[in-house]
This record gives sequence, structure tokens and C-alpha cells, in this order.
Amino acid sequence: MIRHPRPDPVALDAELLAAMRGIQPASLGHYLTTGILSPDIRPLTGGKLLGRAVTVRQPLPDAIPVHVVLDELQAGDVLVIDRAGDHHVACVGEMVARAAHAAGAAGIVVDGIVTDIEELREIGLPVYARGLNVVTTRVLNVPGAELFGPVIIGGVIIRSGDLLFGDANGLLRLDPTDEALPTLVKRALADEAREIEWRQRLTAGESLARLNGSDAYRATH
Repeated sequence: MIRHPRPDPVALDAELLAAMRGIQPASLGHYLTTGILSPDIRPLTGGKLLGRAVTVRQPLPDAIPVHVVLDELQAGDVLVIDRAGDHHVACVGEMVARAAHAAGAAGIVVDGIVTDIEELREIGLPVYARGLNVVTTRVLNVPGAELFGPVIIGGVIIRSGDLLFGDANGLLRLDPTDEALPTLVKRALADEAREIEWRQRLTAGESLARLNGSDAYRATH
């Protein structure tokens, strides 16, 4: 098992995080072309997810790498597990989820399979994965895993310390050091504030094309 140095957690602005908790990830995704995870990584339990990635690459059905990383989790972390193409053997179940929840984790994201769905729903921790199965990892103590290094989740490279933001519609990977992020969040807040008025106007029968300016293209297209 290769253990990369874990990056020091990036200090996240409390006001920015509070603003993000008040918007939908899709309001940011409207402006993004990168960092959007495949919809195959879907929410199975819990609500909105927002936190720092802590990564594990686990290509073999060995339970040890995930169990070791659980002891490293801090409040606000998201346990991110790359199963390197194994979509058959579950690497997260009730006990892993309970340990992560007890550590204050914000959620779990697996490019692979999980199990114990009823118990995961009871715990309430947001869990994203490709699906469910009844076969699980075991304590094998075999080489091949990597801790805290870059992983690929839903076609997106994720590094420990990256920001993950998701809800029932999907997941985004964001760079917490990106100077454009606060501006992007402000635009999303403004968009959602405008949508409150649009809902009322659409209900009253107004044209969406007129509201968003699409009607200006009718004469030329």
C-alpha cells in the first residue's frame, strides 16, 4: 500500500461555504465545462454533500486501505474511493459508513459499489456510488492500494483537498484555491434569486423564451 503525503487541508472561507449550502450544485454546473462527475456516480442516501476529498485508490477487493483511511478522517472530509474499474465488489457498508459518520465526515463517494443500503439510509450520511451488491471486500493485506493520491471518479481527476459539491442531481469537483469560485457562487445566488420571480411569471403564463432572451433569435434561426 502506497501512502502519499496528505496535503494540509485548505482553509475554506466560512461565508463561501454557507453560501454554497444555500444553492444547488446545478446552479454552478450551469457555468462549468470541467469537474462534472459522470451521472453513473449517483446519490444513494442522504442529502446535499459539501466537503474536502480524502482519496483512496483500491483496485483489489482488500478492505484494509479504506479501514486505514477512516482513522485519518476529519470533520468535513469526504471519503473518496476509486475502485479502478471494479463495479462488482462493495467496499463500503454499514460499518465503514458508521465510522466515517462518527469521524464527522461530510459524505462518501465511491466509483464502484456499496452494500447495506437500509443501514446506510438509517445513518443518513450522503453516499454516492454506481450501485449495490451483496459481495464485499475482505481483509487480504495485498499490495496495490494508494492513499491520498490522485484518483479518477466518474471520469474526473480528484485530489485530496479538492471540494466536492453534490445533491440528488449529481456531483461537482471544485478547486478550493480557484480565485473565480466566489464570483461563480455569487452568480449562482443571483440566478436562484431571479428564478423565484420567474416561477411566478411562468405560472402566470409568460413565455420562457421571452424571459431568458431566446425569443430574440426567432427572426434569425
